[in-house]
Amino acid sequence: MKENLTVEQIREVLKNVKAPAARASIIELNQVVKVEVRESSVVVDISLKEHSSLVEKSLKFQIEKAIAELSSDAQVAVNFSHPQEHETAKPQNRIGSIIAVGSGKGGVGKSAVTVNLAVALQRAGHRVGILDCDIYGPSIPTMLGVADQKPMMLNGRIQPIQAFDLKVMSAGFFVEPGQGLIWRGPMIHKLIQQFIQDVDWDGTDVLLVDLPPGTGDAPLSLSQTIPLTGAVMVSMPQKISLIDVHKGASMFNQVKVPILGVIENMSHYVCPSCSHDEEIFDRGGVEKFCKEQGLAYLGDIPIDSRIRKLSDEGRPYLQDNLDSPAGKAFVTISKRLAPFIRTAEDVEELDAIKVSI
Repeated sequence: MKENLTVEQIREVLKNVKAPAARASIIELNQVVKVEVRESSVVVDISLKEHSSLVEKSLKFQIEKAIAELSSDAQVAVNFSHPQEHETAKPQNRIGSIIAVGSGKGGVGKSAVTVNLAVALQRAGHRVGILDCDIYGPSIPTMLGVADQKPMMLNGRIQPIQAFDLKVMSAGFFVEPGQGLIWRGPMIHKLIQQFIQDVDWDGTDVLLVDLPPGTGDAPLSLSQTIPLTGAVMVSMPQKISLIDVHKGASMFNQVKVPILGVIENMSHYVCPSCSHDEEIFDRGGVEKFCKEQGLAYLGDIPIDSRIRKLSDEGRPYLQDNLDSPAGKAFVTISKRLAPFIRTAEDVEELDAIKVSI
């Protein structure tokens, strides 16, 4: 997409877009609610008085054609809303805190950290949810033993799957086993919007969002789409992994998402028989990196083969290994995140104060 493509240019070409039989354009009728441009994606939100598949198909075709004339490789998503239909709209979700768990590269155990950190926060008394946004490799359902379940609708809302007292939602629930997902930016953007707005997260204190690895279009779009409290980065201690963490931290800084801290995963190996501590991957690299970059160091998690085994079996490691070195590490990290957590009640009270002012 052209680097100089702007919102103003897009709104200008939309002045030629009219609904069938309409005399005025969607711009003149103030039907264009929002236009967003992010990397190779363009998102246009349109508000119509009522639903009409004919009108929506016509407008979508015209909008895509108009933007294609500006940039032939632009990926366009057109969203329609109908305010009159929302007079009996479902209540907004009360979510206390939304924390992304990201990594600069794959293979660092990010999803396993997300699952066990969620269990640690739940054991501390919080109502916790996990939103699996790793679109290309949704592993959370398998790690929680619910890969064969399908979400249901209740009172107009998608109900998250319950697993180990956690609320869980994932793209993995909507595809067949082994099926790959080949989705572009706008499709991912729309899916995540639905996962935040249409899933019943109400009353959740902490929602952990498992982001795709890397710093490409998918994690960047998700970071801009979700109203994040902050982000936690996961890395291994090797230098090559830390290079990618630096890129991930830069991405979060660009989208104004606070970095709450960095975790060193697979930091060292503790023998379960003799408790011998072996530093396989040069332990301490993340802590040194955090000092150099001015980031908070949340702690290290040792290697324990049971984390892999239990993840494959669909049971969180922390359920049965709370007193192990790795279990204690997860608990310690959850306590260090406590100052950043607001409960659902905190949000409700704040909203009530805003209304009364």
